Amino acid sequence: MIERAPIDAPGNEELEVSDGAMLPQSPVVSVLMITYNHGEYLAEAIEGVLAQQCDFPFELIIGEDASADHTLQVALDYQRRYPGIVRVVHGPRNVGINANGLRVYQRARGKYLAFCEGDDFWCAPGKLAGQVALLEADETIGIVHTDWTKAVNTDGRWRYDRANSVHRRVAGRFLRGDLSGTWHFPKILRTCTVMVPRTIFQAMVDSGLYRPEFRFGDSILNAFVTAQWNVGYLPDVTAVYRVSPNSALRSGAAERVTLYRSCLAFDDEARHLFHSRTGYAPGYRWEIAVSLLFWGMRARDWSAVRQALREIRSRFTSRENLACLATAVAMRWPAFHGRLRKGSERGLMDGGSQ
Repeated sequence: MIERAPIDAPGNEELEVSDGAMLPQSPVVSVLMITYNHGEYLAEAIEGVLAQQCDFPFELIIGEDASADHTLQVALDYQRRYPGIVRVVHGPRNVGINANGLRVYQRARGKYLAFCEGDDFWCAPGKLAGQVALLEADETIGIVHTDWTKAVNTDGRWRYDRANSVHRRVAGRFLRGDLSGTWHFPKILRTCTVMVPRTIFQAMVDSGLYRPEFRFGDSILNAFVTAQWNVGYLPDVTAVYRVSPNSALRSGAAERVTLYRSCLAFDDEARHLFHSRTGYAPGYRWEIAVSLLFWGMRARDWSAVRQALREIRSRFTSRENLACLATAVAMRWPAFHGRLRKGSERGLMDGGSQ
């Protein structure tokens, strides 16, 4: 077992715990797992990776970000038990989601990268093999994602149903092909489902778009890849996303306002990067502006409300507003219609009327 500082970081206190003699020399896939205060969940996330059935070698690199619970102990225990697969990167200080993700990426050796945060997990042993096959078969594909489902905590137990998949009510045109205009649809390109060539991820890093100040990493990757490559899709439920009450989207109105302001700043940079691309889709910025308006009102943050109104009025014509609204409705209509139908059926069973 060895512990070493990051490459090109003299004096850095960050350490990697791994066994170079046991690890594969040329892994095809590097699974990147960032984790923070996930002690209760991390073992399940790791087990989902270890269960993968592949005819090629892969590695799991866990980035532990100075958790206050026993997350690091869980990660180190699995490294000791599976030295031929698991590597652990950790340090004495919390560095944040993007910096943690970047330091884990910098150690990746695989041709392809897959992602699973420490509170999510994979539920299909064929995930990696299926995604590699798709990427190898079509050079126009820059990212592959899969169907997924949610785990919800009820009565102190996490429950999920693979049959109740998220994509069962998503139109096929939003799942594969050219998704440059709809990549922001939250039901697709979920981090725990995606695989991307390492060369493309490196191109994103080199572009300067992947910055620590942005409060997310998934949108950066999805916007960058879909602007230049097609999306491949594996229609199997391979991952379970844990609906955590501690996520940025569930941490209150003020946190939402901060998040959406960060999204607008990111979109400024993305638009500058892809200014030469004809027809850069406005849908992401429109939805962020509308969300900022709503959550600014919820938070009673009137500066956020004014910012959102300026965005909507100055950035979009009446026709563009209608077009963005129509696209947003089209993406969500199958799910909305399904809920309406389910509600109607329940009303009939309960003796209700229509």
